[in-house]
Amino acid sequence: MGTLPPMDCRSFRKNHVAFVDDLLPGEDVVAMQCHLLECERCAAHDAKVRRALLVVRNLPAIEPSSDFYARLRARIDSEQVAAARPVFAARGPGIGAFMGVAAGLIAVGYLTATSLNWTAPRGELALAPVVATEPALPPSSVANQALVASVSAGMPVWPMVYFAQQAPMRFAQVQFTQASWER
Repeated sequence: MGTLPPMDCRSFRKNHVAFVDDLLPGEDVVAMQCHLLECERCAAHDAKVRRALLVVRNLPAIEPSSDFYARLRARIDSEQVAAARPVFAARGPGIGAFMGVAAGLIAVGYLTATSLNWTAPRGELALAPVVATEPALPPSSVANQALVASVSAGMPVWPMVYFAQQAPMRFAQVQFTQASWER
């Protein structure tokens, strides 16, 4: 006796209905049972299906009323008579009518636009001239070329001396006088 090829989950699920209904050949049943022992997901699926079948099989039988078949037959006959009568249902306009109306509206809009010259340019657009001027800058010590040249040359002493000359004398006198005489 040869060994059975291993079964994968896809094959198991494909053959599961026949397995539950006991319609598979013996070799396939053995392969399905071996797969149930190896695969937890397929075993859980098999358990859910078998439990659902038990619930459905244990439901009580439904007994129709005594006049059920007579009412059913009368309903079927009335539906057959209604189906045999020609029905003239009012239908809305079809796609052709819709397309015709749309094309007509586009044509009317185009003719209106061309007859009223809505698409023609209105004339040359003239704007008032704009004059841009550079605002005058207040005198600044940074504008001095000698100062800028000394800063970029790496001599930080000269700009500080220049700024010290520009500082108000009262500020310097008050600060140095108070600091040196109050000690």
